[in-house]
Amino acid sequence: MFNKTVLPLVMLFLITATPTLVFSNTLMRHGVDWQVLIGGNLFIYTVTMVSMHLLRQGLNAATTLAFLTRAYGSIMLKLFACAAAAFVYIFVNGSKLNKPALFICMGLYMVYTFMELKIVLKENNQKKNVNS
Repeated sequence: MFNKTVLPLVMLFLITATPTLVFSNTLMRHGVDWQVLIGGNLFIYTVTMVSMHLLRQGLNAATTLAFLTRAYGSIMLKLFACAAAAFVYIFVNGSKLNKPALFICMGLYMVYTFMELKIVLKENNQKKNVNS
């Protein structure tokens, strides 16, 4: 079931993926591997959706310990999954590593994390307003 609150993340994915595909030749001329960008964007989007699901479960948790377990688990999952993907990419490509695309993916990680927290905090505030 599609939840309206994930719409900003879906839009962010589309807003970043579409220009990457449209301007792939321009990116290649400037030394940016568009395939790495698309793959990184899709990976970060997927991990963010899983992370946000864990954060939502934490917000609905009955105890503080359950909340903290879900919240820290969400943070660790996203951080380690993205770090592992970056290390695998670096190890596999070695000297053919595309640093501009990797740094852009790092920026995307930050943007997705900001959006995820903004969405979850907004949901939490709406939940508090309904309960009071």
